[in-house]
Amino acid sequence: FGTRSFAYAISAAGVTHQVSKACSMGKLKSCGCDMSVYGNDKNFEWGGCSHNIEFGSRYARRFMDSKEVAKDIHSQINLHNNRAGRLAVIRHVKKLCKCHGMSGSCELKTCWKAAPDFRAVGAILKRKYEAATQVDISNSPMPSVKRNGRRPKHLELLFYEKSPNFCDPNPVVDSPGTTGRLCNKTSIGIDNCETLCCGRGYNTLRVKRTERCECKFYWCCYVMCKTCSMMNG
Repeated sequence: FGTRSFAYAISAAGVTHQVSKACSMGKLKSCGCDMSVYGNDKNFEWGGCSHNIEFGSRYARRFMDSKEVAKDIHSQINLHNNRAGRLAVIRHVKKLCKCHGMSGSCELKTCWKAAPDFRAVGAILKRKYEAATQVDISNSPMPSVKRNGRRPKHLELLFYEKSPNFCDPNPVVDSPGTTGRLCNKTSIGIDNCETLCCGRGYNTLRVKRTERCECKFYWCCYVMCKTCSMMNG
């Protein structure tokens, strides 16, 4: 998989998302609410303070793309993945509405555009990362997909070189692998046993731990505790 491609995409999405919201909250002097009207609908009126997705996307493009000045394959892929990250926000903008009328009758609705929940954006990009496509060098300005030479889609995440396998020892990248590492089978983070052991299984070690417990304060002035033992693992 292209771990680097996900890092670029999620960063571009994060900048787009946060700047868009900051504009509508009045935190930036250079932008404000998006006051655009997106078509006419007799059931509601556009109003409120829409998140300024267009400004956020432009800002993210200037901020993230400015360092990609080279014309090599790596820069082209980085630019593509940056765009995929921005599009993950742009294409999933949601409409929020507020009802007006007597006793909540909702005779009239005011609606505005809002950026999607960033957790949802992350989930979208995670799925794209899991299906990331390896590309090859071609004579065209845009890399071609390695499998069949077709042009990559805008929301695809691309990579040129496969990420190193950190499960096994790799002296080239100075990685010792994960064999023998301690893992936490109850963790939901990267130290959980299924992830850290790379699906190879693991040995459970039960450890007896002794610590102070049932401590009481006595006047004046000392604390007395019992010693408790527990098994971990």
